[in-house]
Amino acid sequence: MPESRPPTAESPKPPHWATNLLTWLADPNTLEEVQGDLLEMYAYWSENDGERKARWRYILSVFKLLRPFAREKKSNDYSRAYLFSNDMIRNYFKIAFRNLVKNKVYSVINISGLAVGMAFAIVIGLWARYEISFDTFHKNGRRIALIKKNTLYNNEKKTQDATPLPLYYELRANYPEVKRITRMDMGGRHSLAANNNSFIKEGQFVDPDFLEMFSFSLLEGNIKTALSNPNTIVLTKSLAGALFGKADPIGKLVKLDNNYQLQVTAVVQDVPGNSTIQFDFLVPYEFGVLVSDFVKNNKTNWGNNFLLNVVELEEEADMQAFSKKIAPLNVLRDKNQKNQTLFLHPLTKWHLYDNYVNWTNAGGKIEYVRLFGMIGIFVLLIACINFMNLSTARSEKRAREVGIRKAVGSQRKQLILQFFCESLLTALLAFMVSIFLIKLIIPALKDIGFANIALNLNDLNLLAMVFLVCILTSLISGSYPALYLSSFAPVKVLKGKFIQGKKSVTLRQVLVVSQFTVSIGLIISTVIVYKQISYAKNRPVGYNTDNLISINSTDDLVKNFIPLKQELLNNGFIASVSKASQPMTRVYNRWSDFSWTGKEPNSDIALDAIMTEWDFEKTAGLKFKQGRPFSKDYKSDSNAVILNEAALKVIGYKDPIGKTMRSGNRVLTIVGVVENLILEDPFQPVYPLAILFNPAVVSNIFLRLKPDTNLKAALADVQSIFEKYNPSLPFEYSFVDDEFDQKFATENQVGKLAAIFALTAIFISCLGLFGLASFTAEQRTKEIGIRKVLGASVAGLFQMLSREFVWLILISCMISAPIAYYFMNVWLQKYNYHTEISWWIFVVSGGGALVLTVLTVSFQSIKTALMNPVKSLRSE
Repeated sequence: MPESRPPTAESPKPPHWATNLLTWLADPNTLEEVQGDLLEMYAYWSENDGERKARWRYILSVFKLLRPFAREKKSNDYSRAYLFSNDMIRNYFKIAFRNLVKNKVYSVINISGLAVGMAFAIVIGLWARYEISFDTFHKNGRRIALIKKNTLYNNEKKTQDATPLPLYYELRANYPEVKRITRMDMGGRHSLAANNNSFIKEGQFVDPDFLEMFSFSLLEGNIKTALSNPNTIVLTKSLAGALFGKADPIGKLVKLDNNYQLQVTAVVQDVPGNSTIQFDFLVPYEFGVLVSDFVKNNKTNWGNNFLLNVVELEEEADMQAFSKKIAPLNVLRDKNQKNQTLFLHPLTKWHLYDNYVNWTNAGGKIEYVRLFGMIGIFVLLIACINFMNLSTARSEKRAREVGIRKAVGSQRKQLILQFFCESLLTALLAFMVSIFLIKLIIPALKDIGFANIALNLNDLNLLAMVFLVCILTSLISGSYPALYLSSFAPVKVLKGKFIQGKKSVTLRQVLVVSQFTVSIGLIISTVIVYKQISYAKNRPVGYNTDNLISINSTDDLVKNFIPLKQELLNNGFIASVSKASQPMTRVYNRWSDFSWTGKEPNSDIALDAIMTEWDFEKTAGLKFKQGRPFSKDYKSDSNAVILNEAALKVIGYKDPIGKTMRSGNRVLTIVGVVENLILEDPFQPVYPLAILFNPAVVSNIFLRLKPDTNLKAALADVQSIFEKYNPSLPFEYSFVDDEFDQKFATENQVGKLAAIFALTAIFISCLGLFGLASFTAEQRTKEIGIRKVLGASVAGLFQMLSREFVWLILISCMISAPIAYYFMNVWLQKYNYHTEISWWIFVVSGGGALVLTVLTVSFQSIKTALMNPVKSLRSE
């Protein structure tokens, strides 16, 4: 080597991290000499070749010197380089794979349990991710809000979405904080026709600001002018294709509701599933103002709430401050409005935080996202517990292996790493199985709210999340076994005196109890949820939902209603026909202008209002408590009213028939009282209702099928009649009992998912129990042989082997019962109309878990008890 001198304080310094690496891994006996030589070489390279080349040569030299250090053993220990070398890691996985193959039964149990746990955890994670993603694609979302209103009617604090039309003009003209504003109707289905194609689709009537406020992707047209002309329409891509095929739709005409010709000015991308606002087409709200007398007559009416007002605030505007500013606006503009407050509900909370109780946000779907998320984690933990239990239970089998490895120089950290590699390999195999299970699970869950969920492995963020579940599972499940098994003292285990400590046995028992506590708790919760659903479904609804068909009305159907009704009655399938201002499962009108003798002047009392005509009571199947229905025999029935029991209670008349009340200036005569009708939430109290005679206001037509009617033939005949009087539109109908069942959609989803989770949890728990029972029976084979020789019966041996597990399940029952009772009682309190938690639910749930436990352990227990003692004692 050429003459050189060590670098001085002024000389260039070599990379410090390379020197640190050498210090960490190199042999202390030769480190000083090696470092000195390297520094001399670095000084020479710096002077002759420049600092940049010197650094590269220095780094390469360090790595060349480290190679032999990484392969050498130092005294009785491997170097840290060897601990994490490729060869060592490969060796760990080889050993892990051999152990899995050697112990096939336990491997299958572990992999199956982890696979099922991971599959359900990932599916729930996908669902939660989708629910949280609602409305997040809107660029201006944090500044957009719906104006809601708190009201006080009938001494009840309610919150509603509908607000009056003049609020739009007021905010647009006088509030500089508002950057953009749009009106939206409450949603509705309308007919569209073009090119001999006709459809009934969901539409929204909105203002020009709508497309700039919300980030719905515009494919064709100008975003600023698309909705500026009242006689225009914007279509989604799929609807444009359905109406016009591959032809360019821009400039073409579409017939709306078989009456109005609108010109297509733009096409937007189909609305994504994770959007609260859903539509197939958009029409300017000003078009509704032009063609609807109802809308036109309410431009200055602050007392009629029938549309949505949505605002986008300026960047510097504070949403809470603006909410307080507009709070009294409704009351200030109309002295007749009392106890009403406006406020802003941010777009970011529309989907997950839409529930208000007593004017306070009480959450909403976010509660179920959290609930299912917690259950998914618990199911995965139950699977991890299986792995821990079986690994620690089989510790005696691994004790000698650990002792020998430690005797030949293995460090504890190496053993920990080895056991973690085993758990990682098991988790990876389970992960691959879980991907297959997920593909099977998701289609089966489409009917309970998982229709938009998919495992897209091309999504890198999603793939990273899913893989993280796998890694976390391996770390959780392998943590305790790795620390426990690596702690064995080689002197004790190699002497053959290894006995599992009481702590390990106790921990396994605690883990089993934890597993079954969760499983039994889920079973109890599932039974209570279904009991609540059944309780509400069996609640008297006040009318007959069976064989009742509801059809959305159109102008043509209203115009031809009399011949339509007569022809339907003549076809032999229909018992009765009528029409009304709303469906049987919703409320369109709630009025506070009713008055009667004895009403307190300052009280704010509202009644739901249905407008209808003759035969409504026969078609709907109303049940009269007093009086009679509307009748053609009484001309005065044009100003008649029928009340429900809740309305009569509010009004206070003891003998109501023939007495009068008012709706505004209209004097109404009470002719009948019917049972309470469940029109909205079946879990809440019934609202006071007034059924008014008014044939002019029509939203729905109702048909009552005759009993034992051939449904297929009846619907075909009804369709031909409706198409005769409404030829330009497709025939659409719904059964009222199906509509009513939709009111239980959330509860049904919760119940079905709880049942699935409960079955999954109990399956995984029993899988682990089967493994523990198998191992316990294997450990006690010789003991059982001796007992049989001494005269023990099969029944006695079965009882002995099962006793411990039965006690653990009984303890789980005692723990889970009060916990489940507390949480389910809190859940039931959300419903005004709810069931009681019966004692038998806990008995049945605990008894079911106990039976499953006995069945699970009985196979191995009976098999071992029946074994010939000669075989088990042969080695003795």
